[in-house]
Amino acid sequence: MNVINFHQWYENRLYLALMHQSEPKRTWKYEPPQIEPDQLEYMAFLLEEAHELEKPVLVTYAGKHSPLQFYGQVIYVQPYEGWFIMANGQIKQRLRFRQLIEVDWF
Repeated sequence: MNVINFHQWYENRLYLALMHQSEPKRTWKYEPPQIEPDQLEYMAFLLEEAHELEKPVLVTYAGKHSPLQFYGQVIYVQPYEGWFIMANGQIKQRLRFRQLIEVDWF
C-alpha cells in the first residue's frame, strides 16, 4: 500500500466515522424550583405594591437554561392573566408569574 492509497483509505474511514457519529445527548436540564401557590400570591402582591409605590425591585425568574435576574420598576401588572412588565431605562421585560423564583424590594 503506497502513501496515496493509504491517504484515500484514511479519508474514507474518517468520513464514515464522522457520518455515523451521533450527537451527544444533553443530560442536564434546568428545572426551576417549585413555588407554592401562597408564595406566588405573596410575590404577586409585592409586585403590585411596588407598582403602586413606584419602588424598584429585583426579580429572580426561571430562564430557559438557568435562573435570571432583572432590576427595575414594575410598569404594569396583570394579576388575572398572570403576567407583569418591568422596565429599567429603555429595557423592558415581560414576565409570567409562573416564572418567578424570588422578588426583592430596594
